[in-house]
Amino acid sequence: MTKIILHIHVDELCLSADISQEAVVEVVEYGIVTPLEGDDFSEWVFDLESAHWLKKAIKLSQQLQIDWVATAMVIELMRTKQQLENENIHLKSRLSRLL
Repeated sequence: MTKIILHIHVDELCLSADISQEAVVEVVEYGIVTPLEGDDFSEWVFDLESAHWLKKAIKLSQQLQIDWVATAMVIELMRTKQQLENENIHLKSRLSRLL
């Protein structure tokens, strides 16, 4: 099975999601997402999953009026929950094949 990974350049991300460059830099500084490529901001490239979490982080920060530290913690909890749900689905699938 081949996994296809799509990339989005930081300029495209800012434009498409109506996100300021400053917000993207802050989200990266707090470790919420990490660019796949690029040493300088103008060269940053993200995968679509990172773009998803970046948008979600900015939305959470604005809606809940929380700082980036709290936002990073919420995003980490959401990622963990998603991972556990995916593992649960996988394990249920394996179990159903055994029964």
